[in-house]
Amino acid sequence: MEKYDVKLYDLNRACELEGAVYADEGESSDDIILKITVENNAVTAGSEGYFTAYQELRDKLLEKGLGLRCSGSLINAVQSAMMAYSPKIYLVEPGKQALMKDVVNIWDYCDITDFPDTKKQEDFADKWRRSHRG
Repeated sequence: MEKYDVKLYDLNRACELEGAVYADEGESSDDIILKITVENNAVTAGSEGYFTAYQELRDKLLEKGLGLRCSGSLINAVQSAMMAYSPKIYLVEPGKQALMKDVVNIWDYCDITDFPDTKKQEDFADKWRRSHRG
């Protein structure tokens, strides 16, 4: 069980909150299970892949008016199939191929106030994939 200290942004009160995500990274099941408790509300998400588990957790928090201030919440965050079981992602740019220098940890702090949901992130990823195929 890994623990990741995170910052959340309360979209309704426009303030930052402290939190901790506990990640069962395959110790007790084949899925990645993520859990956070914020102001006495527990939110849990799980998936076979790390980034998809993160996206599910992030979307559930967004429904509660909370944004995760992490690199995984950026619109340009994508994960390759080879990274699926790790908290590593690429931060990509349209027209450019993802390189090792673009790899970051999902949980790295990001000072953001715009929080796209999974649909918006996937739309961006599709556009990015098409933009560098020539």
